[in-house]
Amino acid sequence: MSFLFKNKIIVLLVLVITDQVSKLVALNNLILGQSTNLLPFFDLTLVFNTGVAFSLFSEGGDLGRWILVLLVLLVLLYLAYILIKEKLNDFESLSLLLILSGGIGNLIDRTLRGHVVDFIHLYYESYSFYVFNFADTYITIGVIIYIIGMIYQYKNKGNENQAS
Repeated sequence: MSFLFKNKIIVLLVLVITDQVSKLVALNNLILGQSTNLLPFFDLTLVFNTGVAFSLFSEGGDLGRWILVLLVLLVLLYLAYILIKEKLNDFESLSLLLILSGGIGNLIDRTLRGHVVDFIHLYYESYSFYVFNFADTYITIGVIIYIIGMIYQYKNKGNENQAS
C-alpha cells in the first residue's frame, strides 16, 4: 500500500479521470431518462442530479448551485489539507483519498454542467437503489473504510487498556 500513499496525486488523478471519462461515455451513449439493461439487477440510466446525495437540495436554483459548489469546495480543500499535512494511518489516508477524488469528480460536473451526471442503476425485484456514478462510489467506499478504521482503532485501544 505504500505506493498508494507516496503517490496520492497520481491515484487521485486516475480516480477523477476515470470518473470523468465514464460520465462522458454515458453522456455520449445514453439517452436522458432511458434505461439500458445489462444484467437482471443492473441498468445504465442517464440522469442529471442538481442536488447532493440522493438529490437532496435539488430545488435551490442557480444561487443554490453556486452556494453548494462553494461549500463542497471548502470541504474538499479541508480534506486535501488533512491528507497532505496530517500524519494519517492507512485507513484514514485511503478513505480521505477516495472521498476527495469523488468530491472533485462531482464538483467538476456541478461547476461545468450545473448538475452531476449519474448513470449506474442497481435494483432488486421492485426495490430500486438511486442512480449514481463512480465518484459517488468512491465517496461511499471511503466513508465505509473510514468507519471500519475507526472501529478497528477503538477495538485495539480497548484491547490495550485491558492489557494494562
